[in-house]
Formats: sequence, C-alpha cells, structure tokens
Amino acid sequence: MNSLDGALYSTLSGGTALTSLIGGTASPRIYHLQAPEGAALPYLVFNIQGGGDENMTANRTKNLVVFVRGYSGVTPAQAGSIDAQVDALLHYQSLNVSGWTNFHLAREQDLELVENVPSGGQIFMSGGMYRVRLDKN
Repeated sequence: MNSLDGALYSTLSGGTALTSLIGGTASPRIYHLQAPEGAALPYLVFNIQGGGDENMTANRTKNLVVFVRGYSGVTPAQAGSIDAQVDALLHYQSLNVSGWTNFHLAREQDLELVENVPSGGQIFMSGGMYRVRLDKN
C-alpha cells in the first residue's frame, strides 16, 4: 500500500515537535520498514504489520495494523518522547491516503524493548500498533 506509506510519512514528517526529536525538519529520520545500516539515532520506523481486505461489502475496505516506533541510543525516555509525539499525530486522527478514505485510525497496543548491541551499548524502542481502516474512493 504505497499510498498509505506516503500518507504516514507525510503526517509524521509534518509534525514539528516529532521532527525536532529525530533530526530536525530539514531531514527527519523517518524510515519505512527498516532504518538503513549505520543510521544515526534517534529515528522513527513504520511499516504495515498485517491486515488486508475485509471483503464484507461491495466496497473495497482495508483493515490494517501499522507498527510505528521510535528508537534512541540515549535513554528509554527519549524513545518514549518520540512515541508520545507519534501518538499525538496518529491516535484518533485522519490520514490523507490517495484514492482512499481513512475512516478509522487508533492506537491498539503499546510496545517497548531494549536491544544490547555488540559494541556494549543499548538501543531503546518505544512504539505502538495502530489500526487503520480505509474505504476505496
């Protein structure tokens, strides 16, 4: 769903409070699927986790789950601050998805973890799963 990916990127990169936490408005570190190897922390990653067509009516309706998460190499609190800004931009908001009407967008799950990297440091992640429901225009 390229149109959904574009809408998510546009919404996230348009949030100045969020972009100030992840590289600034000129080049926010927002990645689809995975951050590139060696990407500077902090950054944000989003991707579709699952879902698809509902096939309950003659209209084309998508019911998807999107995972959006912030990463920090400093503290879990920094990752949490990124996540809080994402939540403000997405939870019960609307996305402008080309060719579709977004009629539902809500956070469903909170997730966090810490990874120990071979160099001895840690990377903290905080994020959430968002339910996105779309109806074809």
